[in-house]
Amino acid sequence: MPKSIYDILGDRVREERKKAGLTIERLAGLAGISPSFLAYIETKGRKASLDTIQKLAEALRIPVARLFETVPGPEKDTIYAATRQFAQLLRDKNAIETAGILEVARSAAKH
Repeated sequence: MPKSIYDILGDRVREERKKAGLTIERLAGLAGISPSFLAYIETKGRKASLDTIQKLAEALRIPVARLFETVPGPEKDTIYAATRQFAQLLRDKNAIETAGILEVARSAAKH
C-alpha cells in the first residue's frame, strides 16, 4: 500500500530536521508549534495544515515542495527491487511452499 501524503511529509520533515542538526524541540520552537505535535507529524502521519507546513519549511530554510519529494535513493531502489523479486518468487507457490520459502528467508536474515 502506498504511503499517505502525511506519512511522506512526516518522513521528509524528520529527514530535513536531522540534516539541519535540529532537535524536535528546536524545530518546533522555530515553527511555532508544540514539540509533541511535531513528533506526531514525523512519526504518526498526523495531519498538518498548509500554514504549519509552510512554517516548518521556513524554519528548515527549504522550499515547501521539498517536504513532498519522494525520490527514492539507491538503497531504497535496491530494497524495492529485492522485494519485487521476492514477491515474484512467491507468486505461484502453494501455502506449504510459501511457508518454507519464508522460513528460509527468516533464517538467512538472522545471519
